[in-house]
Amino acid sequence: MGLHCGLSPRLLLWQIPAHTSKGAEGGLYGSNRFHKPFGDDYFGEAGEELIQEMKALNIENYLRYLTSQGHMAGTKQDLEQAEYLQKLWLEQGLDQVKLQPYEVQLSHPNLEKPNKVYLIDEEGEVKFTSTIIEEPIDEVEYDDSIPPAFLAFSPAGTIITDELVYVNYGRYEDFQQVESMGIKIKDRVVIAKFGKIFRGDKVQNAQRFNASGVILYTDPQDYHPESDTGGAAYPNSFWLPGSGIQRGSIIWHDGDPTTPYYPSVDGAYRVPEEETDTPRIPAHTLSYNDARKLLVNMGGSEAPESWRGRLNITYRMGPKLARTGWKLKLEVNNIKRVVPTYNVIGMIRGSEEPDRYVMLGNHRDSWTFGSCDPSSATAVQIELVRSFGQLLEKGWRPRRSLVFASWGAGEYGFFGPWEWVEEYLKVFEMRTVAYLNVDLAIVYTYNLQISATPLLHKIIREATKKTPAPDKSLGYNTLWDHWTDRFRASSPALMDYNMASTSEHSPFYQRIGVPASYMVWEINFDELDWSDYPLYHTTFEDFNAMKNILDPEFRYHLSLGQLWGLMAIGLADAEILPMDLEDEITMLRRMLEGLQEEYGQALKERGLSLTHVERTIDGFADVARDFSSRIRKICDLPSLLARQLNDQIIALEKCYIDAEGSTYRPHMKNKMFGTDNFNQYSSWLAPAVRDALWQATHCQGPCHFQWQMVEKEIAALQYIINSALLTIKDIQNL
Repeated sequence: MGLHCGLSPRLLLWQIPAHTSKGAEGGLYGSNRFHKPFGDDYFGEAGEELIQEMKALNIENYLRYLTSQGHMAGTKQDLEQAEYLQKLWLEQGLDQVKLQPYEVQLSHPNLEKPNKVYLIDEEGEVKFTSTIIEEPIDEVEYDDSIPPAFLAFSPAGTIITDELVYVNYGRYEDFQQVESMGIKIKDRVVIAKFGKIFRGDKVQNAQRFNASGVILYTDPQDYHPESDTGGAAYPNSFWLPGSGIQRGSIIWHDGDPTTPYYPSVDGAYRVPEEETDTPRIPAHTLSYNDARKLLVNMGGSEAPESWRGRLNITYRMGPKLARTGWKLKLEVNNIKRVVPTYNVIGMIRGSEEPDRYVMLGNHRDSWTFGSCDPSSATAVQIELVRSFGQLLEKGWRPRRSLVFASWGAGEYGFFGPWEWVEEYLKVFEMRTVAYLNVDLAIVYTYNLQISATPLLHKIIREATKKTPAPDKSLGYNTLWDHWTDRFRASSPALMDYNMASTSEHSPFYQRIGVPASYMVWEINFDELDWSDYPLYHTTFEDFNAMKNILDPEFRYHLSLGQLWGLMAIGLADAEILPMDLEDEITMLRRMLEGLQEEYGQALKERGLSLTHVERTIDGFADVARDFSSRIRKICDLPSLLARQLNDQIIALEKCYIDAEGSTYRPHMKNKMFGTDNFNQYSSWLAPAVRDALWQATHCQGPCHFQWQMVEKEIAALQYIINSALLTIKDIQNL
C-alpha cells in the first residue's frame, strides 16, 4: 500500500502520490521551468501561456457534446457525462481524477402519471389539460432524457377546488397585499408569475399564508415582452415561446434534506420524511400558453395595474372561478427516491504546498439540454483543464494544489458540493485557500457580473487587467476596460458581496468560511429587467440558442475562462496570497452603514446601539493595516514565515462561521454573508442580525424575546469581527 497504507479509499485523492506526476522532472513533483509570479506580477509566465493556450473553438465543441441530450441528476445521462469527464480530464493531464458518488434523495416526475392542471366544467367534463412538454422547434419529438413538466420536491397530491387566487410574483409583500384586499389565502390554490425571487421562496411564502397549493407560470412580461407587439420568439430571438415550461427545484434548504449537516455516505442516518425541511403543499409549473387558460377563467376584481402581465387578458384576483360549477384540478405525482449523484473531482498537485487547495467548481446536471445553465461553464471548465494540462507538459506546476470540481445534483439545491463539503469539512476548513465558482458562463454578453467575498476582490481586479477583452472591435483592450466602462450589475460598486444561495459556492462560504467568488456574463441591467433569462430551464435552452444567438464565436466563453484560470494561477502560485485586507475593512464599514441606515432608529427606540460593533471594526481596521504594513517591510521571506502569514489571511473569513448559526435559521452558519430570508437569490450582510431585527420590528405585542435575540445577534456579530481581528494580529503579540 505504500504511502496509502491504512487510509480510507475516500481520502486517497488528498494524499501525496507515490509516482512522479505527468510532465514533471526531478524529485516527487519535478522542477518548475516557468518563472513564478513576483512583486506586482501575480500570474508569471504561466498566466501568459494559459491565455495563449485556451481556444474558443474547443469550448464550442465541448458544449456541442454536453447539450446533445438532457442530463438531469439521478439519470443514466448524468452518469454518462460524469464518466466522460473523468476519462477526459485524465487524458488532459490531471494528476488524479475521482468519480465520487453520494446517495441523496432526489425528486423526479412520475413518467406514467405526469403532473397536470385541469379545468373541469359543471358536468364533470375536462375542458382544459395542461401540456407536459414544449412544442419541439424542428418537429422532432424529444427523447426520454427530457423530463415532463415538474417542480422538484413538490410533494405528490391532488387538489380539486373552485377557487384560485392571483398573487403576482409570490413575494411575501404580495401575499400581504392580497390579504389586505380582503382575500384570504388559507386553504386556497394560488397562481404566481415566475421571476423576481427564487421559485422555492414563492412556495414557502404560500405555505406561510396557509395556501393549499401553488401554480407558477412564465408570464411574457418577463419572458417575452415583445409578444403583444408581434416580436418573434425563439429560434428567431432569445424570447421564450408560448409553450416554454420552466422546471426547477423548490427546496429552500440546500443539501440532501434527509441528511442535514452530515454527508450522504454509507451508514448515514436519514431523518424521517415528515421531519425534512421540504415543501408540504403541491406545486406545479405551466407555460404562459397554458396559464392563459386558467387566468381567463378567474373571477373577482381586477388585479392592480402594476401586477398585470403581458397576456392579452384581464388579470383578476379571484378567489372564485368565473363560471359557476367549474373546478380546477391540480395533480402532482412526483416521486422521491434515494439515488446516487456523482461529483467528478480532479487535481493538479502543488509543488511546495500540496496541502493548500485552490478550487474551481461548476455543477454539471441540467433540467434539459442546459446550454446556458450549466453547460456553458462546464465547457469552459473542460477547456481550462486541457490548457492547464498543456502547462504541465511544458514543465509548469503550481506552488499550491488546484482542484477541479464538477458537481452532481447542483440544480436540486447544490447537493453534490454540500455533501462533499460536509464529508471533508474538517479537512477543507483548514486547507482551502479559495473557491472560484462559475455556475453558468453566459446569460447574455453585455457585461460581467461578479460577486465575491472581500479577500478575492484584489485577484479579480488584477486578473481582469491581464485578460484580453472578448471583442476588441468594441474599443476595449482588456476585460478590465470592458468591465469598468460599461454599466455594471452591481453599480455603483464594481463587485458586490451578493453570495446568497445562487450556486455551488454556497457551502464553501456558508459552512466553512472559504473565500468564494461567483461570476457570469449578464445583461445590461439599465435596459432589461430579467431575474431569469427567457429560455431558463426549458427545452429551448439548447446548443443553437448559444451558437446562433448568444455567443456565436464563443469569445465571451473564452474571456471568462481566461479570467477564471488567471485567478486560479494567482492564488495558487503567489508566494504571499494576493488578498488585500483593505477590501475586508470596506465590507465591514458598508455592513455597519446598512444596518444603521435601515434599523438605527428602531434600535435607538429600544435603547440599543451598534456602538460596540463599530469600535470592533475600528480595531480590526488598525490591526489589518498593521498586518499589511508588516508584509510590505519584509525583504527576506522564509517559506515558513510565508506559510504563517498566508494561513492568517485564509483564516480571516473563516472567523465569520458560528457553529450555532442564526437564531431563526440555524442552518446558516456564516454570520457575515448570507441570504435574504425571503429570496435565496439575494443576500444580506450580517444576516443573523437582520433576521432578528426583522422579527422584532414585525412583532406584535411586548416582543421581549425578539428584542433579546437582537441583542444576542449584535453581540455575536461583534464576536466574529473580533475573532477576525485576533486572527490577523501579530502572532508574537497576542
